[in-house]
This record gives sequence, C-alpha cells and structure tokens, in this order.
Amino acid sequence: MSLITLAEQLDTLAAQSKTHINEDNELVVASNLSAAPALNILNLCQNLGWDCLVYDEENSQTDKINIIETFEPFKAIIRKPETIGNYLDILTFSGFSDYLEKGNEATCWRIAGIKKPLITQARTYTNWSFSDAATVSPKTKSPRTLVKNSGTYQNLPADIRPWLVIDIHQIDFKDPFHKFWCMKAFDALIPSLASEVDSESSTIIFKGPPKLVLLSSNTTAKLIDHFGESSFLDLQAGAMWAYENSREAELKHNLLSMEIARSGRESGQAIEYFKANFSTALESAKIAYQMSLSELGKDTLKSLGELRKAITEETAKATDATRQTITSVSGALTVCIGLIAARLTAHINPWFISAVTLVAITYIGMIVYSGWSFISLQRELRKDWQPKLYRFLPQSEYRKMVSIPAEKAESVFKWSASIGTIAVIFLGIGISVFSFITEPKIVPLEIIRTNEPTTIKNHTLTIKEETEQLRSHPLVQRNIEPNKIWFTPLKLPTKTIPVPSRNDLAPSSPD
Repeated sequence: MSLITLAEQLDTLAAQSKTHINEDNELVVASNLSAAPALNILNLCQNLGWDCLVYDEENSQTDKINIIETFEPFKAIIRKPETIGNYLDILTFSGFSDYLEKGNEATCWRIAGIKKPLITQARTYTNWSFSDAATVSPKTKSPRTLVKNSGTYQNLPADIRPWLVIDIHQIDFKDPFHKFWCMKAFDALIPSLASEVDSESSTIIFKGPPKLVLLSSNTTAKLIDHFGESSFLDLQAGAMWAYENSREAELKHNLLSMEIARSGRESGQAIEYFKANFSTALESAKIAYQMSLSELGKDTLKSLGELRKAITEETAKATDATRQTITSVSGALTVCIGLIAARLTAHINPWFISAVTLVAITYIGMIVYSGWSFISLQRELRKDWQPKLYRFLPQSEYRKMVSIPAEKAESVFKWSASIGTIAVIFLGIGISVFSFITEPKIVPLEIIRTNEPTTIKNHTLTIKEETEQLRSHPLVQRNIEPNKIWFTPLKLPTKTIPVPSRNDLAPSSPD
C-alpha cells in the first residue's frame, strides 16, 4: 500500500501544485516541493526501503530535521529498485505519459497506480506485482510503408501493435491510465488509416474518390470523452482488421481508406468525421474485401488449374524419360546377351565384341544424361517461378501439390537409370573379358556308314579336334576305287530316223 500511496502522492502534487515530476528508468525527481510534501515523500520511501535524498533551496542535501518551511523549495530524488528482465517500472502518471510519448523497448510496463491490466499486441500494462512474461503478437505491416508521409508527421507510428488491444472489452475509460492510453492511441490510429498525411498543414488525406481532407490535432481527455467509448472500440476494431496480417494489410488498408472517403461528404475535424462515419465505412470495406476475395478466388482457381496442368505435364515427361531409359537398357542388355551366345557358337573377333559393348554403354549414358538434364532444368524453373507466380500458396501447400509429385517422378527415374546403367556396364565389361579368354565351340556332324539309314551324332568339339578327327577318318585314309555302277555309258538307238527335207515341210497348194 505504501507504493500506491507514494505514487498517488506524487501524482496529486503534479496535478494540484507547481511540483514538477521527472522519471526515468532508475530515478524519480520531484522538484519545487514544500516542506510537508517533501517530508511525507521521505517517510514513504523509508517505509518502502527505497533510497531518497532531499535537497534544499541551495541544492544542498538536507536531513529530515531540516525539512522546514525556511529552506523551501525542496527537491526529492527517489531511486527505484533495480528491475530484472524485460520490464519497465513506472511510479507516476507523469512518467507514464512521458514514456508513451517517447516509447520504450520493454514489453511489460508495470505501473504503480493502474487499477486494471491493459494488454496490447506489443505491450502489457499492469501493476508492480506482475512477474510473468508478456505476450507479443507477430509483426505486421508498418503504417509508414502504407501511408504517404510528406514530411515528418510525428503521430504516424513505425509499429502499430502497441496501439491495438488484444481484447477491446478490457478498456476502462474510468481508469486515468486507460483513458490517457486511448488518447494517444487515437492520435496514432487515425493517420495510420489514411492515404497520405501532411505534417505542415496537420491534415490527413483520404484519396477516395472523392478526395477527403481532415484536420488532426492532439486529442485531450475532453475530446476522447466526446468521441465516446463505443466509437473508440469501432476504431480499434477497424485498425485491427486492416492490420491483421502483413500479407493482406495493403489491400485492406486501401479498401478502408477509400470507404472512409466515400462515407461522408464534408471535410472537417477528424474526430467528428470518424465518430459519424467510421462504423459505416468499416462495414463497407469488409463487404468490398469479400467481393475482392471472390474475384481473387476465381483467379486463384485458374492459377491452380494451370499449376496442376504444368506439374502433370512435367511428371508425364519425367515418366516418358524413365520409360525411354528402361527401353534402352533392355535393348542394351539384349545385345549383350546376344553377343555372349554368338561368341559361344561362332568365331567372332573379341575386339568387335568390345566395340559393340562400348557403343551400347555410350548409348545408355547419352539417354540417361538427356533425361537427367531435362529433370534438372524443370527443377530450376520451378524454383525460379514459385516466388513470382505462386507466392499466394503457403510453402506447405506448394510442396504437397508440386514438389512431392515431382520428387517422386525424379526418384523413379534416378533409380531406374542408376540400376540399368550399372547393369549394362558390368555386363559389358564381363562380355569383353570373356571374349578374350575363351574360344567358341561348334557342333560337328559325324557320318557313319552302315547298312541301316545314315545317322548323325552330336559332338561338342573344338576346331582343332574336328580337323584331327576328319583326317583320321577311315574313308579319308583308304584309297577307294570308284564303283563301276557310278559311271554308266550313254546308250544310242540302233534305228535311225530320217530327217525330213524342206520340200516336205512346205505347205501343199490347193487343187
């Protein structure tokens, strides 16, 4: 309770008297104090166990007994406890307003006098008893990338997340800290929804059509009360819808900006115009967004159809390359087997067999290289065109629809080509070696003369053995006299036939 009492005491002094409060990460300096408030602050700090030094009018450190009206005004320097972690401890309302103006990287702001926590997408505003880690939403588009800034407009934030609450129903206008945050959030959100801001004239421009120009000014507590809690909640909902995610932020921002310009007819103060027309503009922007999604849906379906056709053609071509490779390997294996059979049954030059085998292996290598070159080219084209044509697809969906089918087709080709090429190479090398170390065998015919019909016996002999057997055959060694029956003289007829004369052959004349 002493902490809250000290914070309230400092805030009361800053609001009701001429006391100046300056707070940073380590110190709180309260200057222009009278004797009673200075003594009260010193006692509260001693109860908390904090270090507090009091200086008199001459800027000399004074003791507790010397804090009297004679030495006024006093200055109190309070040293806050050291914080560990990503926390920012704020003691006074003045310190809170200063930090909202200049910002701080801490994600958890612990404020002594806040009554109800306020959680935004980038910060958590809570009391000093909070010790958990703050939740930070994913980063979205910066308003400075969507809004044209002709100058240095100070109220245009670099990050909109600190001004968007997680739950709009947690905002309490009765809490002074909540209300002050709403004032600063209003000044940050209005220009973040515009098309252009002009720092020189302090105007906010919505291009429309028609073009709308609104005047902006720093919001006060009275203006935010006039704007109303319900209107501020609508503004929060619209900004959260526009900056929901970075991918759609540009489209939603443009739609909402155009609808804001169309919803009203007269330019004027931004706070009055938004109070009267923003809820209508937000509903119109959501409808326009749904219509644009339907158009985008048609284009997306068309693109997906083209993508499906393209990947089907690529897979079919990869399958054809695989089929061609398998056919070529089968032909080469058949040639190799034929060479083995020819070598076993006939005398063929081994160098000729080696040459044919080399041609078959070269042919298979060229077919495999051609197929793999095509597959590699298609893979590179998919890698180059994916971020340009199909970036609307999530990486997981693109992999499921394109990458996995293509990888399966490539895998089939790779295994078929590898196994077939290795088989042809080993078989070709084996045939070449076999043709040099072996000689062919033939099947000779042996004729045996008997009284029975001639019979033929099969023998497996080499050329040398066949030659020696033929030379040692009895028919070749013996001189056999020719049979007289083999040579029969031609018999001539004994009776002669007269040859007719030319007159006999002439036709006879008619009588």
